[in-house]
Amino acid sequence: MRRALRIGFVHPQLGVGGAERLVLDAATCLQQAGHRVTIVTSRLDRDHCFAAARDGSIEVRVRGDFLPLQIAGRLLAPCNIGRTCYAALRLALTREHFDVIFADLVSQSIPVLRLMTPAKIIFYCHFPDRLLAAQRGGLYRWYRAPIDWSERVAIGMAHLVLVNSRFTASEMKRTFPRLGAPRLLYPGVEVAGFGQNGDGAGEDTITMLSIGRFDPRKNVRLAIEALAALDHALPLAIASRVRLVIAGGLDPRAVEPARTRRELEALAQRRGVAAQVVFRTSPDDGELRELLSRCRCVVYTPEYEHFGYGPLEAMAASRAVVAVNNGGPAETIVDGVTGFLCPPEPEAFGAALAVLASDPARAERMGRAGREHVAGKFSKVAFGAKLEQIVEETISNSPEYRTLE
Repeated sequence: MRRALRIGFVHPQLGVGGAERLVLDAATCLQQAGHRVTIVTSRLDRDHCFAAARDGSIEVRVRGDFLPLQIAGRLLAPCNIGRTCYAALRLALTREHFDVIFADLVSQSIPVLRLMTPAKIIFYCHFPDRLLAAQRGGLYRWYRAPIDWSERVAIGMAHLVLVNSRFTASEMKRTFPRLGAPRLLYPGVEVAGFGQNGDGAGEDTITMLSIGRFDPRKNVRLAIEALAALDHALPLAIASRVRLVIAGGLDPRAVEPARTRRELEALAQRRGVAAQVVFRTSPDDGELRELLSRCRCVVYTPEYEHFGYGPLEAMAASRAVVAVNNGGPAETIVDGVTGFLCPPEPEAFGAALAVLASDPARAERMGRAGREHVAGKFSKVAFGAKLEQIVEETISNSPEYRTLE
């Protein structure tokens, strides 16, 4: 019988997002495998986080919340680094012995962990931070220089680096050519948690569902433009029945999400489809599953998404997906089988949506194929088994991560 390990996680802030879901899923899977797990974070917003972060099922310690999130509305990155490094230091200074510590998002915490603890350090790279930062010149370039340099150095100090997609791996290789190749660990979803209900065949409405945060980077404008393009791709009798439900997370304290929603509402009005667009703000898990159970398909619009949970959730719920043909979704969706991969153009998306709107039998076949596809390769069970294997290999000092699997 293998021994139970003491495993720690260092994560900047536990809110609602793909990175947080990954961390909580990893912690849950390892705990269910018999290991003792602790997550240390600098901030936990109990009103805006996943249930696993607040229900006591996983030990979560908040360390460093007294440190500033920003200074005079600026210096967000240095403050985030400082808070996360402090959380890592507090984890390292406990009397407990950790066998493995996972870090993600803020690689600068890795040197603290390497210096202060004998634990094996695994870094999960969702995407290189320097590629997420604004590209500017002048003083900003000098401001970012030490942050970008320390990111590369810190990642190189991890015992093992994991990535969420081949796309992220390719960007890492391009950004950090001197670092070794990372190991691929796809996130997964709880397939059994998604029902296989019908799409409301007895209803007159044909619902297309867009899932994602109210964030301009999610490119939800494309879904509205594609809806407008349906007028030219479908008979009026069918086009008039189509509704687009935009379900997105919206933090009421943040300015940009509210502005993004207003801009989407204005776009729908200008394109003459406002009556066909319904906004659902921050649906909980139950509401999201209900929406998935009643839609014809899911429209996923981000370009160069690092991974993307949305398509997996859609396929787990037996729904066809129409997504952009790049980034992570290009690895998880089988074009023509579980959905359609299209150029990020309204006409292309509109044509794909027209096929699914006019052919419910094909949409149903794609949905069934999608659920089988996710259950076999992208389930939480598959993720947990692979993660357990990686941890065991890391502890035994023989991780085979020189090539992607």
